[in-house]
Amino acid sequence: MLFFGQKDFRLSSGAYVKEYMINVDIELEIDTELSIKNLIKAWMDELIVQRHYSPHTINSYKRDLMNFQNFLLEHTGEGFSIEIIKNLKIADFRSWFSRRIMNGFAARSNVRALSAVKSFFNYLAQRDLIELKAINAVKRPKLSVLLPKPIQEKTILDFLNSDAFFDRDPSWITCRDRALFSLLYCCGLRINEALNIKTKDLAYEIKILGKGKKDRVVVLLPLVFERIQTYIANCPHDLSNGYLFIGLRGKKLHASLVDNRLQKLRAIHHLPDHASAHAFRHSFATHLIQRGADLRSVQELLGHESLSSTQIYTDVDDYNLLKVYEKTHPLEISNCKLRRLSRG
Repeated sequence: MLFFGQKDFRLSSGAYVKEYMINVDIELEIDTELSIKNLIKAWMDELIVQRHYSPHTINSYKRDLMNFQNFLLEHTGEGFSIEIIKNLKIADFRSWFSRRIMNGFAARSNVRALSAVKSFFNYLAQRDLIELKAINAVKRPKLSVLLPKPIQEKTILDFLNSDAFFDRDPSWITCRDRALFSLLYCCGLRINEALNIKTKDLAYEIKILGKGKKDRVVVLLPLVFERIQTYIANCPHDLSNGYLFIGLRGKKLHASLVDNRLQKLRAIHHLPDHASAHAFRHSFATHLIQRGADLRSVQELLGHESLSSTQIYTDVDDYNLLKVYEKTHPLEISNCKLRRLSRG
């Protein structure tokens, strides 16, 4: 089993890197460089340091590979080894997928699992340890397109302008939440991008370290900057040398706590069921496009590497336009009246 911590770890090259460390709580075999355990560790080192995968993705890939290992142990009756991998057939991968479906894994989880195993197999193939003929013949499951779910403009604005979110919260917590939620909606940040901002970096223009360790600059609206300053002025803890957004005890605020608070706030403030920290990012993009912003600009603001990732927000706008069209077109209105009369 693999787990993470914040420490220096030694790569296979011998270099030290300050990153998320992968520890293996099994004793690594040091008698051969081709030990499967050593290869898995070296592969994960590469994903972290060279490809800049997030801890969340690394953890998911780790679980997926372990799931595949456990399947092979039952399926072949032998341990996970280069020899076993070399002899795998297409039928073996199909059996693995069938087992995952039977165990209730969703299509998206299965697609990610296939990507994880393919990534490890590609790592082995680059070192001439295996061939990829069998796994490359495995077709990726088809996925239905899930449109982002934004929150309506009026709902967001009413929420952000609330006098208090929870009646029993200290006033500085209300200021913090208002500043954080306003920032998410103002700049379309991912929640962890916002929570990683240091107070010393606060300015009208902030450099954000996004996915894949790619930088982008976001600009704060004056109202949002003012709300952040109000939060800082009311916060009882010293924020000058640490993270901007902190919890009651003065420690860095975690994304899970933010979403937990939003979940409780839905009923109080009439927020939709899909309201989450990430929904503010979806709303930011959707509302900009609805008001005429061009795709390239929104792509840069969101930090998307590919324009196709941003394109999906135009689909949301098209979908909303279709719903308006259906509700307001004279033919549809008259049709609704006829349907009501026929039922009555």
